[in-house]
Amino acid sequence: MPTIKDVARHAGVAISTASAAINRSAPVSEEIIAKVEAAVRAIGYVPHGAAQSLRSGQSRLIGLLVPNVANPHFSAMARVIENVCLSAGYLSVVYSSGQDEDRENQILRMMRQQRVAGLIIVPTQSHADHGRYLAEQIHVPTVLLDMPVEGLTYNAVKLDNARATRMATDHLLDLGHTDIVALGGLPGLLTSTDRLRGFRDALEARGLPFSEANVLAGGYDFEPAYASVKAVMERPNRPSGVISFSNLMTMGALQAFRDLRLSVPGDVSLVGVDDLDFADLLNPAPTVIRAPIAEMARRSIQLLLDEIEKRDRPSGKLEVFPPELVIRGSTSRPSTSPQDRV
Repeated sequence: MPTIKDVARHAGVAISTASAAINRSAPVSEEIIAKVEAAVRAIGYVPHGAAQSLRSGQSRLIGLLVPNVANPHFSAMARVIENVCLSAGYLSVVYSSGQDEDRENQILRMMRQQRVAGLIIVPTQSHADHGRYLAEQIHVPTVLLDMPVEGLTYNAVKLDNARATRMATDHLLDLGHTDIVALGGLPGLLTSTDRLRGFRDALEARGLPFSEANVLAGGYDFEPAYASVKAVMERPNRPSGVISFSNLMTMGALQAFRDLRLSVPGDVSLVGVDDLDFADLLNPAPTVIRAPIAEMARRSIQLLLDEIEKRDRPSGKLEVFPPELVIRGSTSRPSTSPQDRV
């Protein structure tokens, strides 16, 4: 890989002169700058970004921390943020926390060493203790995406999660389903709590009892969702409707139905929260509550760039985006009574 020494030799100048011409760190004539830039192009030299940041005191790097970059929900967010960053002259780097606090801490330390200009974080926890911890770790402009954290004054962008699951539940209730179970998220997360509240509120508004027994362990992931759905659908008097609180759990539920040779929506109807890019390739294509991912991602990066470039101070405001019901092939009226679904 070419070095600054190679640039200097090619341009016929001292190493210090080549460095000054590249970084504009000392007075250099336009003639020398032209020679050095020609040498850079000729030999393919790439200046070290971290070193330039140290000299200038400025960084053009934005860090994005999500639970799982392989999740279509977060990969879609990352694509939008990357495009907006590039248009604004910034480079984004994406890391997955795996919903693990220790890994989150390690990544934050690494990004601090890289002197990132700002951060967009989908946090691993939402409670006040985690808020105090993040406040100690983060010393650059930061926006929280998908979930605020108690006690933090960072701006945050999120979906109206309670409304999302209420819409999902109302859709099944409107079709005539009364025996409905939900695939829950991770305990203790505000997102999980809000989505559970929407499910409960929808049932109670129709005079139907809410029971914790109707909330299945899903963990926002494929495998636990698959196991929970398979177990409940093998019971006598199985439910006629299932609501999934995330897209990976929706896929796990569909796989469980397939392995049990259950017809969707003939034997069971399914509504998932969060859409899938490849939904139309599935059979049936799932009915979902769609989040405006692109709009949420664009708003989060715009808030962050305003903090970085305009030196806007975060106000701690929470911007909540509305969900949308997208009806596809995985929901219909129940075809049989609960007693017949054995």
